[in-house]
Parts: sequence; C-alpha cells; structure tokens
Amino acid sequence: MKDIIPYQQQIQNCYQDLLNQHDLMIPTDERLKIDLHCHDENSNVPDELWGRILRVPETWTKTSELQQSLRFNQCNAITITNHNNARSCWELLDKGVDVLVGAEFSCHFQEYDINLHVLTYGFTPEQEVKLNKYRRNLYQFLTYTAEHDLPTVLPHPLFFSSRKPYPGMDLFEKLALLFKRFEVVNGQRDIRQNLLIWEWLENLTEEKIWDWSKKHQLDPENFCRIPYEKMYTGGSDDHMGMFAGTCGSYLHVPELAKRLEREKPSEIALDSLRNGLVVPFGHVGNDQKLNAALLDYLCQMILNMNEPGLLRLFLHHGTLKDKLFCLGASNIIQELKRHKFTVYFFKTLHESLNGKRPGLLARFRVSSDFKPVLVTIDRIALTKRGDQTTYQKTLGEAIPSIFRTLNQVVAGRIKNHIEETRSLDGNFELDTHTLIKRFEIPSHYRSLFNDEINKTNDHVSQVNVPRFLDKLSFPVLASAIIAGITLISTRSLNANRSFINQFADDLGRHKHPNKALWLTDTLNDKNGVSVSLGAKLKVIQENNLPIDFLVCSHDIDKQAHLKVVRPVGQFSFPNYKEQAINVPDILEIKQLFLEGGYDRIICSTEVVMGLVALFLKESFKVPAYFFLHTDWLEFVKDTAQLEPSGIDRIRRILRMFYCSFDGVFVLNKDHRNWLTGIEIQMPKEKAFLTAHWVSEQFHPCCRQTGTFFGEKIQEQDFVLLYAGRLSEEKGVLELATIFQRLKETQPGAKLVIAGVGPAEKKLRTALPEAVFLGWVEKQQMPILYSSSSLLVLPSRFDTFGNVVLEAMSCGLPVAAYRIKGPKDIIENSKNGILANDLTELAEKIATIAGKPMLMNSIRVHALKRAQSFTKEKIMKQFLGDLNLQGDLHISRSESRQKNITTGRPSETDKLKQAG
Repeated sequence: MKDIIPYQQQIQNCYQDLLNQHDLMIPTDERLKIDLHCHDENSNVPDELWGRILRVPETWTKTSELQQSLRFNQCNAITITNHNNARSCWELLDKGVDVLVGAEFSCHFQEYDINLHVLTYGFTPEQEVKLNKYRRNLYQFLTYTAEHDLPTVLPHPLFFSSRKPYPGMDLFEKLALLFKRFEVVNGQRDIRQNLLIWEWLENLTEEKIWDWSKKHQLDPENFCRIPYEKMYTGGSDDHMGMFAGTCGSYLHVPELAKRLEREKPSEIALDSLRNGLVVPFGHVGNDQKLNAALLDYLCQMILNMNEPGLLRLFLHHGTLKDKLFCLGASNIIQELKRHKFTVYFFKTLHESLNGKRPGLLARFRVSSDFKPVLVTIDRIALTKRGDQTTYQKTLGEAIPSIFRTLNQVVAGRIKNHIEETRSLDGNFELDTHTLIKRFEIPSHYRSLFNDEINKTNDHVSQVNVPRFLDKLSFPVLASAIIAGITLISTRSLNANRSFINQFADDLGRHKHPNKALWLTDTLNDKNGVSVSLGAKLKVIQENNLPIDFLVCSHDIDKQAHLKVVRPVGQFSFPNYKEQAINVPDILEIKQLFLEGGYDRIICSTEVVMGLVALFLKESFKVPAYFFLHTDWLEFVKDTAQLEPSGIDRIRRILRMFYCSFDGVFVLNKDHRNWLTGIEIQMPKEKAFLTAHWVSEQFHPCCRQTGTFFGEKIQEQDFVLLYAGRLSEEKGVLELATIFQRLKETQPGAKLVIAGVGPAEKKLRTALPEAVFLGWVEKQQMPILYSSSSLLVLPSRFDTFGNVVLEAMSCGLPVAAYRIKGPKDIIENSKNGILANDLTELAEKIATIAGKPMLMNSIRVHALKRAQSFTKEKIMKQFLGDLNLQGDLHISRSESRQKNITTGRPSETDKLKQAG
C-alpha cells in the first residue's frame, strides 16, 4: 500500500515545486535581488491597537541594522517599506545612499469594511502626502498610483483585518481587477497561505478577468496594464532585522552588469517592477519565523519599553477589555524588569538572535542547571552568521529545546522543594480540603512578592511566595514567556483560519483535512476511564478513523493512531499518589498538532491535558471538545467535606473550564441537564449525549466458583460482588451495612471484593469474612461476573459505570443508587435494582436474593439491555457530533458470530446454564 504523505508535507512539496519552476525563468546573471517588504524603527506607529495603547513601536531595528542584514543576504538593491511613511528612505537618500523609495500603506476597502495593506514604490515626498490622504478609499488610492505609474503590490492577500466574516470570492475577483502584482512569498506568513494565493493566481485567465469586469462593472485597465498577466513578488516582511533579505524578489534585468555601470540599482528596480519579469524567492516555514521574531520583539520590549501611563492608557481609544489587557501586559513587563537575571537572559537571547555569542561573563554567571540553555543560545548565534536555511532550522529546534530545559528545571525544583518541606515537617500534606480552601490569589498582587505585607487572608498569599519562587522565578517566567509568545504567533497566523479554509474550499485546492487529536492523561491505567478510551482507540485503529490519541507517558510506545510524548515532570494529588499525572512539553504537542494536520481537539481529562487542549484551541483557532468522564463536583462534596462556599468555588471553576470548550460530551442525561442548567449555563447545543460499550469478551460464561473462590464458596451460595477501586469516595465502606442486612435473609451469602485501593485496610477490618481477590485481570472478569449472583455499586458520583455494563453483558444483575450513570442504564426491578439511599439499597438486595425466579428474569433483561449499547451506534453518533467523516465496518462480536455459524450455545443458552 502506498504511503500517504502528511498534509503539511504535501503543501510544502507543492510550494517548493512552484518556487523551483519560477526560479528557472531568469538567468542567474540577469537577476537584481531585492527584498520588497521589510521594516525598521520608523514603523513606529503600529497598526495594532494594543501597540498604540502601550506606546511601543513595531520594531526597534535601526535602519543601519536593516541595511546590514540586507547586505549580508546579498541584496544588490534595497527598499524599506515602513507603515504609512517613507522616512527611512528619505533619510538614506539625504545621506547619499541609493534606495528604492517605498512604504506599506494601510488602505480601507469600504464596500467590504476591511483594511488592506498596499506596498507602493517610486513616489516623491509630495506624492506621499497624497497617498496618505487617499488611503482611506482603496479605489482612490489605486486610481492615483495608476495615473502616476507607481507600482503597487498586494502583500499577504489572505491576511487583513475585517469586522465581518468571510467576504466571499467576490472580494478576490475585485482584487484581481485592481492589482497586477501579488505577494506570494511572505516570510512571516505560513506556507498554506502563500500557496493558496499563488495557485489562485495561476488559475486566472484572460476570460475570467473580463467576465469579472462585466460582473462588477470595473475596468481593470484603469488600475493596471495587461490586467490578466499577473506578477508574483516576494518579501521577508521582516520587522526585527533577523530575516531581511532571506525572502524577496529577483527582478529580470537583461544586461544587468552594463546597466549597473550607468544606472542606480533603485532606478533599475523601479523600471523592472513597472515593465519586467519578477520572480519570488525564499524559505517560508509555518510559524518558526514569526515565533522567533515575536520572541525577539518581547526581548526588546523588556529592555526598552517605558511606562505608558495609567491615565493616558484609559483615555486612549479602545474597549475596556483592550485597556485592561494592556494594563496587565504593562505590569508584567515592568515586573519582569525587577528580575535582573531574567532581564539578563532575555538580553543575551536577543543578542544571540542577531548573531552575537554570549560572553565569558555569561558562562561563569549561569548555574549548571542552565548550561544547556546557554549552549543552545550560543548555537543560535553561531548559525546566524552562516547559511540562513540552517539558521532558520536551528531556530525551529532551539526555542523548543530551551523551553523544555526550563520546564525540566521547574519540575525538578518544585519536587525538591516539596520533599524538603516534608523532611522538615513529617506531617506536611496539602489535603484536598486545604488546597481548595486556599485556591485564591490576592487582588493586591504585590502581596505575593512582599514578605512584609500583613497576610491575614486565607489564600495562597499565606505561603511564603518570595522564598518559594526564589529558585523558580527565572525558569518560570522565561518558560511562560516562550509559551505565551508561541501562542500569540501561532494564533496570529491562524486568526483568519475559518476564512482561509473557506477560500481553499472555494478554490478547490489544499482543503485542510478533517482530523481530530484526542488528548488524555490516562490510557493504560487500571480505571474505567482508561478502559473506555482503550476501547475507542481500538475501533479507531480498526476502521482507520480520522482521530489520533495522544498521551504523555514514560511507559507507552506509539502505534497506529496513538501519539506519545515523554513527560518533563510528574506529580500526584493527595490521596491519589498511585495515579501519577505526567506533565508534557506543550510546545512538542503544538508542533505535533501542526505536523499531523489536525483541525479539532478532543480532551478527556481536566488537569494538565485540559489546559493543553485550551492552549491548542486558542493557538490554532480550532474547535475543542471535552469528554466528561467524572462528576468532580459530587466527588468533592463526598470527599473534601467543604463548606458551601468552597463547593461553589469548585462549581465556578468547572463552569469556566467546561464553557471554554465548543462542546462537551456527557454520559448521562442528568449531567447534560446540569451543564445546560442554571449552575453551568452552557448552551444546549453544546452538550452532547454519548455512551460507552464493553469489549466482546464480556458475555455469559458457565459458573465457575472454584476458579476464583476455591472451597470458600459453593455453587449454590448467593455471591454479592463488588468490583472496582477500593476508596471511600466509591462508597465501599457501605458494603458492611449492605452485607449485614443480606445475611439476615441469606445466612449463607458470601461477599466477594475485587480491586485494590487506599480503603482496603479499613474494609478488611470491617468485613473479615469477605473474600478479597485483589486486582483481577480484565480477561478473568467475565468468569467472575458469571460466577456471581449480584453486583453492587455503592458509588454516588459515577457518570456512567463501565462495571455496570460489563456485568449486565455477562447476565449479572446490578444493584446501584438512583444516580446519574446507573439510572440511564438500569430499569428498576426489570434488569437491575435502583435505590435512593443506603437503607433502601440494602433492603432491596436482601429481598431479591430470596426470589430466584425474579433474579433469573432480571438476568435475561440485563443481558438484553447491555446488548443495546453497540459500538457502531455510539461511534457513528460521536463522529456526527464532531462533524467528522469516517466509514465504520464493525461486525457483531466474534464470539456471537461463532454462536450462529458453529452451533455453539447462544447467549441465552449460556445464561440459562449460568443460572
């Protein structure tokens, strides 16, 4: 079978083919190399509102630094295209430096209410004034440039600011009539955006142009000569001086050497833009360049940004949300400046990004923990001086490497701090009650960092934060900034994602695949969530469905539809030390999401992977869904003994978390009603009802009491079974009361307990006559179920109860509380028992144990009910709710097929034998 090329690799191959084809169009000795799109410090009034509120320029790059970068990358003609001004060009001309005058004007396209950038070249100071006047109306602007023969280029055509959704292909039809030159190599955009616009232009024909001219009542010849012959340009769109000249345009100039003897490069460039052939060149990545550029920008903000002023900030144009964000950003930057080592780190990183290696002082100043970071920074500086392709590849590897090292240091130091605290105080343990009670941050943020402020409130400021953060401040701040910059850069590239997807659909080329990445903290663990997820993974693998699982683990190896990342740290919750939570490298997952061509997220666990899911959602602007397995509010009520205010705090946290997703899958109707009710207030269309199924191995078997129980239990004994985790929140301590009441009517009854957990010691003390089996492997469970008389489930917060369905699939009736999960499966007195409280549950079990005919009827109906939970039905509904396509080829259980084809006993016959 031919290997399928991943989506990202496909578009990269297509894009490189276009570059290679166009590269052959111009002989190497007839090329004038120029970067038609780059910026310096005179782009000092940002287009973005936040930049204007914070009073920061788009770049601090000096004109001389930009010139140096352009010369280093062998540009033999230069231009500087700052926003809405050509000051840098005029200054260079005043100094006698040859430069093609240019600027990037922000123009308003009124009928679509969008702002487009237009690169314009060859104008005079007087014309610059006119251009700034006309840029408020795109038609006026382009009419003026056409009348004065000023070449224009539409840069990054798929990236513009709009207050409205996708404007449709009508917009691009008009742009094809208005512009002759389009930028198809933009160094700060990703490959897909560049490729889509290039292929759209390649498909334009003279017939289409004139058809659109009639349709829109626009004469393209009013704006450009030979409007059906388009020119493709390139530019780095560099603001930091890091990549200037690495992308750009080759201008075709016959007899170039002779012309350079008598003409200036700028004059030749302007003439070629007007009349000649232009071929784009350069390396375009995904978000690596923008990520590095924004990181360098933040480094410079830390070094150069001044206090914007509170009064000025709140009097500035913008929404309250914009101003509050900028206030927070300003405070973070000012706080960072207080951390000398953090400032020194970002200064060193900024210098290395621009080719300066760390000095001897840095090598002596850095502790051994951070030596790998310094080595990586040094490698960045070294490669900056050489081949630009190698430099960009190094950046793509180095920044994630620095992030991973910092996170490993953080995880190690936190672990050491906790161990040191425990060694000093043997009774130290932050239980769930204390953790929730103190889960608060003081509104006066300085109280977090100041030992002298009186700490009377009962929240985390009671902890000696300065002392605790002394060893953490630098790695935490540095890693948080790198993660934040990565989010911002990826989000910026995907800001118009839905628009770009629609453009690709309309173009009929390079449609993004519909494919989900399913994040989970648990997969091979000994719990119900892990079992159900494992069953779904198996169906996905068997049917090659467009879903991949991702788990963070030291022990699991990758396989088909299963991605594995190794943890950078590990921790566990109080009272759940056997359930370790692995901390993944979030940038590794982000890169995997990009390379895998995913366009939606599913998440099954709230803690670490839940935060990762929201990070990916915000970064890539994709829908994210949560699969709710556990009722945490009931869990907290049952285990933490909190006051109502504490429980309400947990509810608010859960509300914020669940409502951050585009949809939540629930396993019972009560949970759906809770989500869409007054407590969580989720829109009804965002709550999806789903279910689990059990493996085909769960079916009735002949009763084999000797297999598990030996001589302790006889064939005729009534066997009450509990199977699950032995923990108090599972209600296992109620087993003593239930069994005591059962013994009153059935003196020979036996209690069998299968499972392990922290409450086992208490249970053995309370139930010395019970049979404890410990952990029972999954393969043995059907025999155990078939050898028992009744399963009891005393838990009050199970959202589904895999054990209920497993037992019923083996014809074993179940007795449970009338709560969320079980009551959606069990029909009281028909295929099981439901009770409202402990007394009723114990009474019903004692009563039914003496009615063998009723028990046998319940067994038959339990099996029938269990068989209605089919994986085909459940997965089809699940894929439909996710808007995913997939062909399911699921046959009935292999064992059941054998019943039909080989004459072996049917399920009902097995059930009668077992009874």
